[in-house]
Amino acid sequence: MRGARLGYVDTIRGVAALAVIYFHFADHLVKTGQAGGGLERALFQALTQSVDLGKVAVVMFFAVSGFVVPYSLDARSRTPIWDFAIGRFFRLYPAYWLSIPMGICAFYLALGRDLPVSTGLANLTMLQQFAGIENIIGLYWTLQIELIFYGLCVLLFCAGLLQRTGGLAGAAMVMLAAAVLMAVARYHLGKALPVALPLALAIMFWGTLWRRWHVDGQGEGPREGQPAARRAALGILALIALAIPVISVLAYGRDLGFGETWYRYTATYWVALLLFALMTTRCRIEAPLFAWLGAVSYGLYLFGPVAQEVVIAAARSTGLVVPGHALIAAAMLVALAIAAQVHRFVERPCIRLGRRLIADRSHPGIPKGLPFGRLPG
Repeated sequence: MRGARLGYVDTIRGVAALAVIYFHFADHLVKTGQAGGGLERALFQALTQSVDLGKVAVVMFFAVSGFVVPYSLDARSRTPIWDFAIGRFFRLYPAYWLSIPMGICAFYLALGRDLPVSTGLANLTMLQQFAGIENIIGLYWTLQIELIFYGLCVLLFCAGLLQRTGGLAGAAMVMLAAAVLMAVARYHLGKALPVALPLALAIMFWGTLWRRWHVDGQGEGPREGQPAARRAALGILALIALAIPVISVLAYGRDLGFGETWYRYTATYWVALLLFALMTTRCRIEAPLFAWLGAVSYGLYLFGPVAQEVVIAAARSTGLVVPGHALIAAAMLVALAIAAQVHRFVERPCIRLGRRLIADRSHPGIPKGLPFGRLPG
């Protein structure tokens, strides 16, 4: 389905991207003993140790992907899979590739670290972590989950399940069950198995169900399917909410070297789901500023760590003692400046190119606004 752009989703994207920058800088200040004192230190500790603000934002990003991405698979096209692949490629890879040399400069050259050529080349694929190769910028791991979600969406689409409420609910339950089983295995084996992967995928498929209820207002038909979509969205949400503390206790009840605590994971996921549910229903926020933040949010996310390193280096070189929130504000401004240019000169031209390639292969003369997975007539 090619629906109208949802302004409140842009707001979620933009706010989440800024929250990731805030978290990473606050976490750095706490860990290096530069968090100051009083209220600022207490706030930093609350948002990094009691609740993981960065992960709250990432979980909301995952839910947004479920809310949006499956609707790029359009059965009206003669080549829906090809069109989907082109659209996703030109959306993700150009800006991602630009972030790699900037990441190398910020996290390797500036710090005197060596980077094997094989690591740099592997990072070009966005698949490096599947081969156990280091991410040049740490947050690349979330993009790899996105790619898995894209692949699952294609498989469900080909099977005729992505278009059905039952298919989406089934996929979410399978992923949630996999997360629980992986958490059990992690508990017994004491190995850091990637429990977050299937849990993230379950949340993504829930995001699609949530949209089918709140935006489409339909499941298998314009009116008849709405109760099914509502039941599925609420049922999967309840299952995820109930499973999260179980998964957290099993997977993160003991620290495997990553500073893990089960209660922080539980609180983080619950807060993320609650905020996403509110910001897509009763607390929708739409404004030109937030629309712009949403448009540049991918660049904000990718280049936020680079902006943080730039600000840290500038503060160190000047020898100034600057309040933590002033440093974070500076990092956000640097990231916004970079993201704005990347959006203008890289993302928008590449997205337009992808759309032109897709248009050349699409059905001519088909009316817009049909539900995804449905042919006209």
